[in-house]
Amino acid sequence: MKQRLLSTGALLLCSLALIILAMAGLAEVHATAEPSLLAVLALTLAKLAWLAHVPRLARGLAAVTLTCLTLGLTSYLLPEYWISTEAWHALADWLASGSNLDDWRPPLFATLCLTLLGGAQLSGRRAALGSPMLLCLALLMWLAQLDLGVSATTRWVLEYAAPPAALTAMGCLLMAHGLSLFNLPAEERRLLSRPLWQSMSLGILALTFSQHQQAIEDRRLHRLLDAENHRLTKQLSREVDDKLAATRRFANGWRLLEAPPDAAAWALMAEPLYRDYRYFENIALVTPDTRIRHVHPMNEANRGIIGVRLSESQPAGRPAQQRALEDHQESTTGVIKLLQGQYGIIYYLPTQVASGDFIGASAMVLSLQTLVDTLQDTIGAQRTRVELRQTSAPLATLGAAKGVREWAQRSQIEIGSHPLTLTTLPTQQRLLASHARLPAVSLTTGLGLAYLLFLVLYAYRHLGIQHRLLHRSHTQLHQEIEARTRLQKEVEWLARHDELTSLPNRRMLMDDLKSRYDVRPLCVMICDLDHFKRINDNLGHLAGDECLQRLGELGHAVASRAGGLFARYGGEEFVVLLPGYDGVSGRQVAEELMTALQDAKLMHHDGTPLTMSIGLTVLERGELNIATLMQVADDALYRAKEMGRNRVVSAPLPG
Repeated sequence: MKQRLLSTGALLLCSLALIILAMAGLAEVHATAEPSLLAVLALTLAKLAWLAHVPRLARGLAAVTLTCLTLGLTSYLLPEYWISTEAWHALADWLASGSNLDDWRPPLFATLCLTLLGGAQLSGRRAALGSPMLLCLALLMWLAQLDLGVSATTRWVLEYAAPPAALTAMGCLLMAHGLSLFNLPAEERRLLSRPLWQSMSLGILALTFSQHQQAIEDRRLHRLLDAENHRLTKQLSREVDDKLAATRRFANGWRLLEAPPDAAAWALMAEPLYRDYRYFENIALVTPDTRIRHVHPMNEANRGIIGVRLSESQPAGRPAQQRALEDHQESTTGVIKLLQGQYGIIYYLPTQVASGDFIGASAMVLSLQTLVDTLQDTIGAQRTRVELRQTSAPLATLGAAKGVREWAQRSQIEIGSHPLTLTTLPTQQRLLASHARLPAVSLTTGLGLAYLLFLVLYAYRHLGIQHRLLHRSHTQLHQEIEARTRLQKEVEWLARHDELTSLPNRRMLMDDLKSRYDVRPLCVMICDLDHFKRINDNLGHLAGDECLQRLGELGHAVASRAGGLFARYGGEEFVVLLPGYDGVSGRQVAEELMTALQDAKLMHHDGTPLTMSIGLTVLERGELNIATLMQVADDALYRAKEMGRNRVVSAPLPG
């Protein structure tokens, strides 16, 4: 019942994930979301195939998805000098024309989460393959996507979190997989608990360390881009300062001539300056009436402006024209639109000849676009966008058509005493190429080590439990063997001893007799307590048992001193076996036994002492016949009783 409920819950969660993915597809999610959505869709279908008991299809879908995710993860990990970002973009374009790297790989955390889910799908519910740990690490990566701790004004180089639709569907799939853990036996869950939290601690530490490295790397990249921006600003400032000094030398050079220059002389003098500073749109001579008299170079764009009256055609530059042409002062326009159509700045330098006659102003037309173009060799044209701005609209641009605004670097530059802003915007490709792979490598490595640590700890804990169970079974088996051994010894002892008196019984007596078949002489005595039945009848069987036990102790002591055996033959009859004793020495032992009984002061109910009768026989020679030997001794005992009891009677063996 429980398993059916869990399967139903997993089916509902997978269905919910499919609905979310379908709605995201209908809403035309942005292209960067497609890899995450497709990967979640494939893994959801794999989970549904597993629930439908089609394991081959489930593993096939999971394996294909895992292969694609591994390729994407590889692009996050391999160093730039192994496989460049341009090569990855070329591969993406080859796979799908017009696509780039981010169009076919999910964000980093989403890639790791989906990779772990794919691994969990392939491993099923087998804890020995680390399936619970894979799900826990996938949960960690899913939670990391919810809140990356990034402020609204900060953009990280890498994309980490999947789009909301893919993230929600990923959460449903994760819960569907997590339900399988509740179906594990309680003993298995206890076995998993310690390895899981110990390994997850390492995973959390790896995530924290990776994010710290990421923050350090982003600050380094910000500093790198800022230094590059300031380097470009200094380069432009140096170009402008050098240009201004050169233009002043050019204007002062006309003081060596006696007459105003003609077009050929103007071109001859202006050509070296124009050649050294290619960002000049032109170098012109403006007469006092604001007409353009000479211009260099004489190209198609400049030929049409000869004779143009600047005060009318370019009213934005009138203040600078007046200072130069009327007040004879060096002046500079602001950023204005040039006659050629682009934005620029015009430097007006009053010009005189050797006679001191004022011939007009040398106009150095600086094109901002051409000036910015001088940075072409300094920047990567496809990796950085440069914008020169005065207000919001760019006056000149260079490089890539689009840059990442969140990573823009700005610095102020003065051109002709007019402050402008130089903005550099790296492209996403530039950021990816400059970004170190260490944070992603450390995170992936940390998660891998956490997984391996779980496998080691789980195997160690599992083996420890198996060892304890084996040790417990071994101990129980050892105890069982000892108990059986004791029981066996007890059975064997009972088989050869009398339970009441602990004396050898009749069987042991017979075995001992057989073992002494060649011992001569061999004395045998049968002892019987006189009137023992009276004790049982009058004092009770407990008193009788005490008498028998006491006699057993006395007889054993006497027989042991004599080197013989004292055995209970049955009831109140006992047998003394004395190897090597003849009739005389045997009788002495018998009398010693009777004396010991007398000294024990065992009494009948009427106060008369307890006595015994003994029948004795000795095998002097010949073969041992136990039946005959015992019969003769028993006959001697019978005669002792007939003769009044409390005596020893000897009987010879026949023949």
